[in-house]
Amino acid sequence: MNISYFSDTEAMSQRAAEIVLEEVRQNPNALLCTATGNSPTKLYQSLAQCASLFEKTRIIPLDEWVGLPTLEGSCHAYIHEHILKPLNISEERYFGFNTNVIELEEECNRIHTVLEREGPIDICTLGLGKNGHLGFNEPAEELQAHCHIANLAIQSQDHSMIGSSETKPTQGLTLGMQDILAAKKILLLVSGEGKQEVTKYLLSGTITNDCPASWLWKHDNVHCLLVN
Repeated sequence: MNISYFSDTEAMSQRAAEIVLEEVRQNPNALLCTATGNSPTKLYQSLAQCASLFEKTRIIPLDEWVGLPTLEGSCHAYIHEHILKPLNISEERYFGFNTNVIELEEECNRIHTVLEREGPIDICTLGLGKNGHLGFNEPAEELQAHCHIANLAIQSQDHSMIGSSETKPTQGLTLGMQDILAAKKILLLVSGEGKQEVTKYLLSGTITNDCPASWLWKHDNVHCLLVN
């Protein structure tokens, strides 16, 4: 794991943008897996300054809430606002989750098929959850390999993205740990309050399902960018 420390989120995000832009310049057709939330927002703002490079880039989200009454607060809405519109990514190059289906298992199977067809992911952008989760891969005795329905931990249900929602989702759809670890390159962005303990645990190098992010030590091309 390549670990880099930064004084603020601006510096961290600028370095992350450099890594993504280098990949897109070499591979304009790259498949990017995009996390949502506070940690990667400034990264996406930096990428928007070079929007012309993304004419062929493809996007797949990391996860999505299940049960939101409106699009407000959804990962879909976030990705449209911060990625698709600024980078001029067409709907044909965006492989989003559809949680408005009767059979969520079938939607998971559809996303798995998309990854088999379009993948592997070239760069997977991740944030670190306060309990060590990646996407909605929550701490558990057994972690799921592929796209699945996840029961959300309390920390996830209290996420700021859905702070204004009257209905707090208790489930989400997420790519699985094998999907993430199959990416050619991984960007882990660590910033925000309340993550000191989980960051310390992650950096110890101990691998455990109690901290799903610790499995990134098994990948040979991870850039872990941290704000001091």
